[in-house]
Amino acid sequence: MNMISGFNRLGLQINIFAGDHPEMRFWKLVGRFGMRRSLLVRFATFAILCTFPLATAISSPHKIVWKAQSSYPAGLPQLYAPAAHFAKLVKELTDGRLVIRISPGGSIVPSKQVFEAVSTGVLDVGCTWAGWWIGKFPAAVLFGNSYPNGLQMQEMLAWIYTGGGLELWNELYKGHGVVVLPPYGMLGSENFCWSRKPINSLADFKGLKFRTVGIWGKCLERLGARVVSLPGGEVYPALERGVIDAAEFATPAIDKKLGFQEICKYLKVPGIHEPCAPLETLVNENSWKKLPDDLKDKVKYALKLSSFHAINLAMKQDAEAMNFFLHYPGLHVSKLSPEMIKGIVKIGNEELDRYAKKDAFFAKVLKSQRDFRKLVEPYASLVRLPYPYAK
Repeated sequence: MNMISGFNRLGLQINIFAGDHPEMRFWKLVGRFGMRRSLLVRFATFAILCTFPLATAISSPHKIVWKAQSSYPAGLPQLYAPAAHFAKLVKELTDGRLVIRISPGGSIVPSKQVFEAVSTGVLDVGCTWAGWWIGKFPAAVLFGNSYPNGLQMQEMLAWIYTGGGLELWNELYKGHGVVVLPPYGMLGSENFCWSRKPINSLADFKGLKFRTVGIWGKCLERLGARVVSLPGGEVYPALERGVIDAAEFATPAIDKKLGFQEICKYLKVPGIHEPCAPLETLVNENSWKKLPDDLKDKVKYALKLSSFHAINLAMKQDAEAMNFFLHYPGLHVSKLSPEMIKGIVKIGNEELDRYAKKDAFFAKVLKSQRDFRKLVEPYASLVRLPYPYAK
């Protein structure tokens, strides 16, 4: 009776077990024990077969594929490579459940349209730099750290992760369909400039045709320079032909790759105008919402690993490039004087304050960064050793 009622609950009609049905005589001859054993075996087999597809589904979940693009070409060190490394880490950490297919700049959308492409869902992920969006979001330049006397690398990372920086970054883009995740990489200090003429004082900027962008360009204009905005690919020929007298572009390793040492006599350091540059990770808001929580955690972890790897690799690459410049025939490498740095910082702060008066959110982010620096400065000034430590 228990077996009959059990099968009836499954919707099976087995009437031969009921009452005095003639067929019951046959089953009595076979034996009640043998009958039950046979049915139990069949039922167990049926149950195993029913659960097999479920087990397979659990062990092989649906693969998610995200379309991603960098704002930079594949050949540039420190810019595209960290994005590719991030995508590789995500695939490994998620056991292939999430695959990010990263493409070089310009392969899907133009480099300066990555934000819009992520916002509208053309891309799931954009690996870029916040400074591109200064025209639409003035405060973006603060997250790109492209202004005189910005936060240094360790300070910037600490502000992003522990000082409210990432939350402010997301607030900046709120309502535009994107989520900002921690940087996928980080550039160190840029070269201050490459030039065909010596620059030994602030007065030397007067009349100088200088390639740069953003707030730093406004500062140079105040010093009398004629600022020219050029895409990265046009800087070398413009310097070579004398269309411009000086230019800043990126870090030692990237500048070496572009070959500026071949056409310029002078290299000035350090890059007071951009002490470091966080590389921006944008994710389409809907794509992020649909992602399971465990995969979200793995993506964030992959970003920490990719940044760590990028920073360490960049240190080695930039050191090798600078040593190359120091021994390059005919190239004069020199440091900004303390007087030049002091004057640049003064003008930079004045420009930042001018932007802050016009834009409340710019002022909010600037105050957050300045407050964090005030927190760090006493400690840093006491514990940072002069370099080199000893000879």
